Amino acid sequence: MRPCVRKSKKGVSLVEVMIAVLISSIFMLGGSFFFVASTGQINLREQYRAASRLASQKLEEVKAVDYDTVTEGEVTDSVTLRSSSYNRSVVTKDLGSLKEITVTINWGSEDQQHNINLTTFIAPQ
Repeated sequence: MRPCVRKSKKGVSLVEVMIAVLISSIFMLGGSFFFVASTGQINLREQYRAASRLASQKLEEVKAVDYDTVTEGEVTDSVTLRSSSYNRSVVTKDLGSLKEITVTINWGSEDQQHNINLTTFIAPQ
């Protein structure tokens, strides 16, 4: 009588399990770095959108008043939205027949400053 020899082994060995765990850990670690980096970029883009809205809102306010009441000079203020603080500066220059209005929004920490500038010209009606 011959001994019975099994040709296929069912199940997985400990080495195979360890290799599978190592490979899946590498993929998860890479995915977590991507998630953290993309979350930071999403927050920064939201701050840029908010700053852009603040700047365009101020330009619309200046354009809505009478041309003769817009005086030359600089006005600054601070606005806080969603736990972010924005510094807004409005510079008006009289160019004779036109007035140039520039709105600058600054925000961020001392080591990472961000800003947006919007400029428009207004004329008497």
